[in-house]
Amino acid sequence: MKKFLIIAFVVASYVANAQQDPQHTMYRFNGLMFNPAYAGSREALSLSAIYRWQWVNVEGSPQTGSVSIHSPLKNDHVALGLSFVGDNYTVVHSDKIEGDFAYRISVGKKKKVKISLGVGVSATNIRANLRDVGLSQTVDASFQNNINLWLPNVSAGIYAYSEKFFIGVSVPEILSNSLSTKGQVWERSIDSAHQYTSLYATAGYVFDLGKKVKFAPSIMIKYVPKYAPISMDFNANFIFIDRLWLGVSYRLSDSYGFMVAFNITKQLKVGYAYDLTVSPISHFTTGSHEIMAGYDFDFRKKSIVNPRYVRYF
Repeated sequence: MKKFLIIAFVVASYVANAQQDPQHTMYRFNGLMFNPAYAGSREALSLSAIYRWQWVNVEGSPQTGSVSIHSPLKNDHVALGLSFVGDNYTVVHSDKIEGDFAYRISVGKKKKVKISLGVGVSATNIRANLRDVGLSQTVDASFQNNINLWLPNVSAGIYAYSEKFFIGVSVPEILSNSLSTKGQVWERSIDSAHQYTSLYATAGYVFDLGKKVKFAPSIMIKYVPKYAPISMDFNANFIFIDRLWLGVSYRLSDSYGFMVAFNITKQLKVGYAYDLTVSPISHFTTGSHEIMAGYDFDFRKKSIVNPRYVRYF
C-alpha cells in the first residue's frame, strides 16, 4: 500500500504538470506516435510496435504499448497512417487511436530530400478508477467518482528527411481537453486535469565512419508552454555493417539509457532498451525496459525499390 500511494502521488503530479505523453527511448523507430508527417517516410508499408514497462518494481508503474502502420500511396505525394497507443499507470488507463494524412514533396537538385506536411485526427478514451485509490482519510470528494471519457483531438506536423538526416516539428495534441464530466472533476488541489498542448522537435543525422560503421546521433525536445519545463532526449547510436545498432541515451534530469537493435533481414528489425532512472523515484525502481519490433512490407516493383539495405529513419 505504501508503494501504491507513492506512485499514485507521482502520477498525479505527472498528469497535472502536463508530462502526459508516453515516452520511448527508441522513439526514432516509431515516429508516427508524435508526428503525423512521419507517415510514409520509410517508403514502404511499415508496421512497428513498442512496449515499455517504466519504473519496474513500483506498484502501478506506467506500462505503454504502441502500434503503428503507415505507407505512401500509389500517388507518391500522399501517405496515410494509423496508430494505437495504450497507456496504463496506477488506476488510470488510456487508449488512443489516430488516423494520419501526409502530403510529401521532393526537393533539391536530385530530389533526394522530402518535405512532408501531416495532419491527424484522434480519439482518446481515459478511464480513472479513483474509487480504488487507497486514501489516508475516509472521505475525499475528489475520489468518489470514477472517470470514463472520450476526448477528440487533432495533430499537425512537418517532417523533412533524406537517407542521411531527418528533422521534424509537431503538435501531437492541439486541443486542451479537460478531464471533467457532469461537474465531477478529477482534481489535484484546485486544478482540474487536462490534456495539454505540447510541442515536439526532433532531428538526427547519419555519419559514415567507414565502410562498415556509421554514427547516428539524434535529439528529441518536448515542451508544454506555461505548464512544464523543456524535456530533452539525447541519443547516440553506432550502426555496424547496417545490421547491428548499439546506442546510449540521456533524458535530461531523468535517466540514462542503453539500446541494442538488430536488422534480422532488410525488412525486419527488433530492439531492446534499458533506462536507468536518476530522478528521485530511483529509490523505488530498478529501471525501465522497452522492446521494439518493426517490419517493412515493400510491394513495389524491384526496379524502383530503394536499394539501401537498411532504412535509418
